[in-house]
Amino acid sequence: MKYTILIFFIMLFSGCSTTDPVINSKIQQVDVPITVPCKATMPPEPESNFDKLSPDQDIFEKAKALLADRKLSQGYEAELIAALKSCIK
Repeated sequence: MKYTILIFFIMLFSGCSTTDPVINSKIQQVDVPITVPCKATMPPEPESNFDKLSPDQDIFEKAKALLADRKLSQGYEAELIAALKSCIK
């Protein structure tokens, strides 16, 4: 009986001698992607110079118009790619 009372008091006092648990709080930054609506607008489609030519124009004028249309198409394509890249990021 004496031993049980002694063990009881030892357990009782040992519980009082421990310290409180230490709580470590760290702030972490977590990058979460958020979808944003695309604000790019479609560039206007260029008008074709070749379609404005009359059928009786010579081959050299038609070739010049086709080359000019190619440059316009390349510029239009560059604008479309830039608009697409601004939305994709």
